[in-house]
Amino acid sequence: MKNFNKILAAVLLAAMIILVSCNSNEGGGSDSNVVENNTESVVETAEETVAEIEFPHENFEWVSGRGDNIFKILIDKQWSGNSLDIADYDIEESTGEVLNDAIYMRNLIIEENFNIKLEGVRRDDDMESFVNRTMRAGLDEYDAMAPRLMNAAKFAASGYGVNVHETALTLDAPWWDPNIIADTSIAGAAYMFAGDIFTYHYDGIAMLMFNKRLLGDLGLESPYRLVENNQWTLDNFNNLVRGVYLDVNQNGSLDREDRFGFVTQADYVTSFVNGSGERFISKDSDDLPQMPSNFERLSAILDKMLDVYETDTYCMHRDAYGREGGSGQLVQFWVFPHGRALFYWAFPRYMDLGLRDMEDDFGIVPIPKWDSNQSRYYATLSHWHSYTFMIPVTVSDVDRNSVVLDAMAYHGRRLIRPAYYDVCLQRKYTRDDDSSAMLDIIFGSTVYDLGFVYNFGSWVSTIESDIQKNSINLMSIYERQENRIETDIYKIIDQFLENR
Repeated sequence: MKNFNKILAAVLLAAMIILVSCNSNEGGGSDSNVVENNTESVVETAEETVAEIEFPHENFEWVSGRGDNIFKILIDKQWSGNSLDIADYDIEESTGEVLNDAIYMRNLIIEENFNIKLEGVRRDDDMESFVNRTMRAGLDEYDAMAPRLMNAAKFAASGYGVNVHETALTLDAPWWDPNIIADTSIAGAAYMFAGDIFTYHYDGIAMLMFNKRLLGDLGLESPYRLVENNQWTLDNFNNLVRGVYLDVNQNGSLDREDRFGFVTQADYVTSFVNGSGERFISKDSDDLPQMPSNFERLSAILDKMLDVYETDTYCMHRDAYGREGGSGQLVQFWVFPHGRALFYWAFPRYMDLGLRDMEDDFGIVPIPKWDSNQSRYYATLSHWHSYTFMIPVTVSDVDRNSVVLDAMAYHGRRLIRPAYYDVCLQRKYTRDDDSSAMLDIIFGSTVYDLGFVYNFGSWVSTIESDIQKNSINLMSIYERQENRIETDIYKIIDQFLENR
């Protein structure tokens, strides 16, 4: 079996080298040094990733609670207008596409090691209603669930998942994200986990992209250098985007043909608040969510955000999910990919959705800090775009299922992450070594704000709605909804305590 794994890893490594060489050489012969350096870098990274790590959980026969050898994973669907076809467990052959082949190889290893067949079951109807029915019926129908973060939060509160601290998952291993467990736990219990088992976890991490050509044309300071010098702050971001707007078609009104400093969408609010080191809902020393208290700081952050948002630096002053003229595309995809915006708030998955054919080179940076005294960056996980994993409370053998999931994440670290992160993101789309370093920062800085995840009292969603009107009175919103926020917090605490 070890020889088989090494062969597969070697095949993947060769495929990665070929892809990097091809992509790096698109610009012509003058890029020969870049090709050599990129290939060498990917080889080194891949060798570190695929190195043998002692993993004692393999090579035993697995039988489901249903009596078959199928490991069934219930997968959430995405919004129909911006859908993800999550077909990880339907891949039947190698195609030469690096990420496809990495997932295929991981699946082969798992299926051979455990003598199982992986099967993904994607729901076309309402995931929440379906899980409610399945869990209440007590059916051991699915061995794992992969819901979006917003649904995972509901399932956790309803007691539909197994507390991760009562599983055989090696939670301190590098193939798991420790922040999702620390941030979403309540009263010491956590029910969702994520990491290298599934690329759709990373797809929902908030970050900023910038147009390198526009930056040079306007003679502005490089965000890369600001990060390098610990000067990538909200003030400096605002300074860069001010004054960029240009009425390109000279029609006297804002429209998607103009040039903007910043294009974004309403749910960027939480990511900038978190990026500045603040959360809408924090936790006390007993690991319980508590009412917000630092309104002065929250207001200062939101005021700085609104200073940019309400001027001609935002694309048409509307949420990016709005449509224009029946185009069927997100508004920001009419602007940034066509070289008419300096900065663009996005997720990694937006690269594949809208930036594949972008002519201008773009870079990536984390969401800015509040100031240089802040100890770290924070990268918010979108409750809409990001996926998690859970073990259903109905499974007959938690440890058995944990072992399979742990192995899936471990081999995801060895095979899938290099393909997704080191090759597809760092080379295929971002095109420079600086963005590679930025992704290291972003992917290691995840944060899950309970106020965003659970939307206590509809507080965060109301702020998102109000910011589209270019007006936020934080205290006024809070005073209107304080009782609802408090009621929702106590309800969640009671649910978690009851589920323990």
